[in-house]
Amino acid sequence: MENSNDITLPKETRLDPNKQLNPNQPLIISPEGKSYLITTAKWAHFIAIVGFVVIMLMVLGGIAALSLSSVVDDYQDFQAFQYYPFSMYVIGITYILSAVILFFPNYYLFNFTKKIKLGMTFDNQEHLNEGLKNLKKMTKFTGIVTIISLGLMLLVIPAMIISIGLL
Repeated sequence: MENSNDITLPKETRLDPNKQLNPNQPLIISPEGKSYLITTAKWAHFIAIVGFVVIMLMVLGGIAALSLSSVVDDYQDFQAFQYYPFSMYVIGITYILSAVILFFPNYYLFNFTKKIKLGMTFDNQEHLNEGLKNLKKMTKFTGIVTIISLGLMLLVIPAMIISIGLL
C-alpha cells in the first residue's frame, strides 16, 4: 500500500528516501516557478500600492482628528458628541500609530516585489535573495505584531468582562 504522501504529490516532486539531500546543490527555478514568482510579485505590488494609499488616508484621518479634537472637546454637551468613549485626540494618535505600524510590512512587501521582478527579469540570484529576504522580513514583522495583538486581547477581554461586572 502506498503512503498517503505518494498519492497527493506529483511523481516528479516525490523524494527518494535512498537519495541524500545535498544542501550545497544550487536551487534551480523552473520556468513554471519563475512564472509563479513573477505573478506573485505583480499581485504583491498591487497590494503594496493599495496599502500605501490606505496608510496615507489613515495619516490624513489622524491629522484631521487631532486638528478637530479641540473643537469636538469644546462641544461635548451636544447630543452627537456626548457618547464618544475617547477624545478625538486619542483617536487621532491611534490612527497615526496604526499607520506607522502598517508602514513596515507594506514597505517590505513593496521591496519584495521590486527585487523579485529584477531577479526574475535578469536571472540575478542576488536580487532574488534580497526579494525573499524582504518577504521574510514582512512575514516575521506581521507575525510578531499578530502575537502582540493576541496577547493584548488576552489581557483586555478579561479586563472588559470584569469591568462590566463591576457596573
